Amino acid sequence: MTCGFFAYVGCYTTAERQAHGRGINVYHVNDAFTEWKHLQNMPTPDNPSFLSLDRSGNHLCAVHGDRNHISSYAIDRQNGVLQHRSGVECGGRNPVHLVFDTTNRFIAIPNYADGTLTSVSFDAANGILGAVTSSTTLPGERGPHRVEQQSSHPHGVTFDPAERFLYVPDKGLDRIFVFRFQEGNLRIVDSISTREGAGPRHIVFHPTKPYAYVINELDCTVTYYRHDSETGKLTPQQIVQALPENYTGNGRGAEIALSPDAKSVLVSLRGADLMSVLSIDDNTGMVLLTQSTGSGGKTPRFFTITVPTSTVLIAHEASDTIGRVAFTAHKLDITGVQHCVEVASPSSIVLTPAPDQPA
Repeated sequence: MTCGFFAYVGCYTTAERQAHGRGINVYHVNDAFTEWKHLQNMPTPDNPSFLSLDRSGNHLCAVHGDRNHISSYAIDRQNGVLQHRSGVECGGRNPVHLVFDTTNRFIAIPNYADGTLTSVSFDAANGILGAVTSSTTLPGERGPHRVEQQSSHPHGVTFDPAERFLYVPDKGLDRIFVFRFQEGNLRIVDSISTREGAGPRHIVFHPTKPYAYVINELDCTVTYYRHDSETGKLTPQQIVQALPENYTGNGRGAEIALSPDAKSVLVSLRGADLMSVLSIDDNTGMVLLTQSTGSGGKTPRFFTITVPTSTVLIAHEASDTIGRVAFTAHKLDITGVQHCVEVASPSSIVLTPAPDQPA
């Protein structure tokens, strides 16, 4: 019998973001995500805007949006609470994402404001962050959007399923960069041009087939690529609008994920405040928009899908709420978003299983 989850919610905190969050909030939640018990507010530097567990699950790291900082926290696996371990400068401005390398000894970080990808060392034994080990400025011509594409703006960093290559979508340059990440060193091996003005933001990969999908922030589209696992190359096959035909307002693509059965792509759309589902043709990888509905709040910046409990959790940055959507094994149905908990300016959610309780 499971005993629910510990949930870690990073929040924007600064007035320049029109935010009023307070560090990282820790909750214990039941399996259905209907009961949220607040356990801790961990004070942090400004804007712990993206969180990630290390590969052991014993430590949580946060990058601090609009600043130049990354911090680490030890997790008490019995009660879920955090203890601050370390904080260092990350080598760039406005870090927005992070990923641990295959050895759990280095962390790659895209820095939105200055167009760099950096890495820092990490001592997994005690959760201590170290020095910057590599820094690469992303090259290329800026995209046509006068406001959003004035320079390079990398926004995501993701390994392919075999973890041979690291992929960095760059919203400002309309490019996706492919890196090797070995022993803390970052090396560009390829870059792929996207549609002008698309603004690629995040990428996901099919777990068993050569399919990759990118949410484009500026035009709210999803691009399907064929992925060569040997060379790292991405070859575009299709681009599909993620907004419904009858939506005539503005929007910005935010997050993307595959359903646990890898038969659907789920995306969130800020501004429009929508969640959309695109079904995947198993034989070709092509996608078709099949469903789009209100996300249940304002500015669905981030969401995560929990596999064992068939739940989507949505962080609504501008309405100070987390919502949940249940889905079945056979169909990803995003209608009927339910309110979970109020938390100020949420931007990221990380879950880890809570331990079983003795009988």
